[in-house]
Amino acid sequence: MKIESYPKNMLEALWKEDKKWFSNRVGQIPKCLRCGNPLDSQLLINPLSRHADIHVCHQCGTDEAFRDAGKVVLPFQCWYGIEDVRLKDLPESKNPTLTSDCAFPDIFHNKEKETCKIACSRSDYDGYRWWTTWNHCQKEATPRHLTQEIDQFQAALFCMKEFKTLDTMRRFCMLAEPTSSPMEFNLYSETSCLYIWLRMITQFQNYNLYVHYYRK
Repeated sequence: MKIESYPKNMLEALWKEDKKWFSNRVGQIPKCLRCGNPLDSQLLINPLSRHADIHVCHQCGTDEAFRDAGKVVLPFQCWYGIEDVRLKDLPESKNPTLTSDCAFPDIFHNKEKETCKIACSRSDYDGYRWWTTWNHCQKEATPRHLTQEIDQFQAALFCMKEFKTLDTMRRFCMLAEPTSSPMEFNLYSETSCLYIWLRMITQFQNYNLYVHYYRK
């Protein structure tokens, strides 16, 4: 299993197509996927985005630097490339994605949501590695296929570069759903049998990541 970040994954797929121009130089020069302005004809003159494997124009590179300093990152949903008609032609990914939009609000906002929660993990980063403990939320044994799906998702999550360390997770939080606390953020995902809520806490020496698994 591989987990992707939406819509970052789609913008990076567009960039793979645009990047070919710098090798063959056929047609018009690609536009910056962040703002829509033309890129420089020399690939490496265009800075690499701080949040995706995409080269952006010089103005956007500067803007990203200032926004990072102020922790007011421009969400991917606001990038110019999101309106690109080519997105409709991209093959649909079969991998689970992380998104700031909750696809299961009827469960997430329901006071009875604990009744369909299967398990919850909580992880903290000690400066060197992640440590995880588990809480199984139902009295009956979890079916094997759900246990396998949970294990696969959890393993894939910590293979993401965004969750390599607490610092990389903090940077990722700038693109997540904010909460009433400046140190807490939400992301959501789903697999074939599960809805998943990630609660991220940026404070050091705290539990930094809770992953809640709900049966569909």
